[in-house]
Amino acid sequence: MDKTEEQGFRVPMALIALLIAITSVAGAIVAWRGSIAADAAGDADTAGLRATINLNETRALSAVVAFGDYGAFTQFYRNRQLAQLLEEDLAAQPEDATEEQIAPLAEELVDVTDSATVAQQAFPNEYLNRDGTYALERQQGQLFADEAQERDLNPSANFAEADQARVKSEQLLIAFSVLAVALIAFTLIEVVGKYAKYLMLAVGSLLLVAGIVGTILIEMGRLA
Repeated sequence: MDKTEEQGFRVPMALIALLIAITSVAGAIVAWRGSIAADAAGDADTAGLRATINLNETRALSAVVAFGDYGAFTQFYRNRQLAQLLEEDLAAQPEDATEEQIAPLAEELVDVTDSATVAQQAFPNEYLNRDGTYALERQQGQLFADEAQERDLNPSANFAEADQARVKSEQLLIAFSVLAVALIAFTLIEVVGKYAKYLMLAVGSLLLVAGIVGTILIEMGRLA
């Protein structure tokens, strides 16, 4: 007869096998979920890097486009101001001024006015302010907003998601470690002495419950 049976103590083999099976399945599930969380963290990091590149590229391109249009505006503004001065000069000409004196100013006025018209068509006029200035920052903001509708320009959100997934993966690794210790405790029941069997069974059961409950809380986001 088995020594444990002689001392009136025997842990049912069926119970041990069931606990080992439950612990093994739970550990496999936790390892699988931890792997998914780790993959999600990597994907989010990659998305964050891509969004960072998109952000810097969009800022640069928006600045290039906006300042290019602003250059056309300054040319228009200069020609418009020059046209006003030429009109004032023509208006200030004496009544007895000859055609030879007026003609150069009139021709220059036509040329400057034509140049101003061409320059005005080279930039979006909706960014002209009422005071005649150009809304450069508003144009850059609009260009950025338009691009944000087409591309991911928010790296901080992706990196925050990566951090959350990484923390979850680490927490699931801890839960897996707890279940691994529980599995060891259940396995040792058959090879330890009488009173140690009680201890191994109790420790293994507590760790099994802790690992499963901890995993559930992690998945629910209660431990994040």
